[in-house]
Amino acid sequence: MNQLLDTMKRLGATELAEILGPEVSKLLDLIDESACTSVRLATLVIGQLGIEGILLDRHHRNLLLDALPVDDAQRLVRLLGLSEQESPWLALRARQFRRGSREADVLFAFFGEAPTNEQADRRANATTISTARYPLFKHQILAAESVGNVLIDRARPRVLLHMPTGAGKTRTAMNIVADRIRRLGEYGTVVLWLAHSEELCEQAAEEFTEAWSFLGNRPIPTVRFYGIYSGNLDLSDITEGFVVCSLQLLYSRSKSEQGSFLEFANRVGLVVMDEAHMAIAPSYQHLLRMLAGDPRTAILGLSATPGRSTFDAAQDMALAEFFNRKKVTLKVQGYQNPVDYLQAEGFLAKIDFQRVPYAPTPAFKISVAEAVAIREGFDLPYEVIRRLGADVQRNFLILNRIMCEAQTGAKILVFACSVDHAKLLANLLIAQGLKAAVVTSETRPDRRRQIIRDYRDTDEIQILTNYGVLTTGFDAPRTSVAVITRPTNSVVLYSQMVGRAARGVRAGGNPTCRVVTVVDDIPGFRSMAEAFSYWDDIWE
Repeated sequence: MNQLLDTMKRLGATELAEILGPEVSKLLDLIDESACTSVRLATLVIGQLGIEGILLDRHHRNLLLDALPVDDAQRLVRLLGLSEQESPWLALRARQFRRGSREADVLFAFFGEAPTNEQADRRANATTISTARYPLFKHQILAAESVGNVLIDRARPRVLLHMPTGAGKTRTAMNIVADRIRRLGEYGTVVLWLAHSEELCEQAAEEFTEAWSFLGNRPIPTVRFYGIYSGNLDLSDITEGFVVCSLQLLYSRSKSEQGSFLEFANRVGLVVMDEAHMAIAPSYQHLLRMLAGDPRTAILGLSATPGRSTFDAAQDMALAEFFNRKKVTLKVQGYQNPVDYLQAEGFLAKIDFQRVPYAPTPAFKISVAEAVAIREGFDLPYEVIRRLGADVQRNFLILNRIMCEAQTGAKILVFACSVDHAKLLANLLIAQGLKAAVVTSETRPDRRRQIIRDYRDTDEIQILTNYGVLTTGFDAPRTSVAVITRPTNSVVLYSQMVGRAARGVRAGGNPTCRVVTVVDDIPGFRSMAEAFSYWDDIWE
């Protein structure tokens, strides 16, 4: 670098300081006046811009070439085979030095530098790969294209996208959503995403924000209507964008403000249902009749299990009819079931599902209102779940099972029924001498981050209990056991909890994992593959 440094310092302190920027030179002068010599500044410029940034950038290269002594300038002219002119600097300025060209090689060699490997690679291979910032795998691309082909139908465009947990349902759907929104006004200006829980709503909002930052073609709003965002939202103010709604809140608004709701519905071009197997529940049916009053309004259902009930075939048939029997299923050549593919390729761990049955005592009652809410297709009311979390016999059963799992040395993630339940379980485990901790929405963010780091990256914490914060957006591949004490009839939410332990070896996880579910009165499947294919015959 001596030749380059010797020439660069000839520019002088003033010119070099301008290249670095005035703030840098001012700070250097304040810290140490001796730091502003030409040699020091030239060294900083080379470090900041790099060799390529100087020799391949026209402006910086010309500054350097102009600083060459006449003998050196003439020698470089000869090496390049340029015609002799009165001014060698003019000849050098007029020459192009394209990356990877012979002229660039000569220039680098003249200043004592060799072309970088990147330059050599560019000369050897004129084709480079442009990476996608929000990519899909091939099977996801095929699924998205198949869904898109159904949704362009002008008469009742409806389709269910059936993909197992871990296969990228949400990411695939977001590519479909972004494609619809990019076509300004062609299909309606609003895409509405419906989900059962606040957690799933927030996951969708965050995922769309990321997807649109890479796939979007203009600024658009993301509107939240759930949980803490359920205040004074005026539906008439929403004219375009991506709207994420809690089913219960939108259901309530559709009844109390029917006029403004119908105006809003007229602007909706696509409805995405995160739990498509619930589409024929009374609450969904009420909403969908209002939202899809225009037969051109598209409906996209997402589900890992495209059936309404394991006991009532009539409901399953009704669900298939609702989607016009249009179902796009993830298919991978050579595999009968996509779950088998994801597990065989190491993206998913092979899951050992185990149930811990529990029958609440006769003193455990469900109110009429709670029974109605469950019948309407909503998730279990929070008060019901909270009471289960306070059941002493149930907690004794859970505690014993967690302690048994801990003896195997497993990393254990526990999904509790409530904030108080998560704290209770953690405190009881700690009292038994186990390395346990708890995180909830009440945990300070800095403390939460530290606890998660200790669980994920060290052996300081073996068991982590939580409520409402680790179902999505949480990555701890070493987790090999998930203990699900929180009952839910949401396939998506349950799948999210399962997925925290189901990371395969290729995803930094384990070849196998165990999912322990406390089963009160909610039926479940023993294997993901069985659940995935259960309803296939209904759709054929």
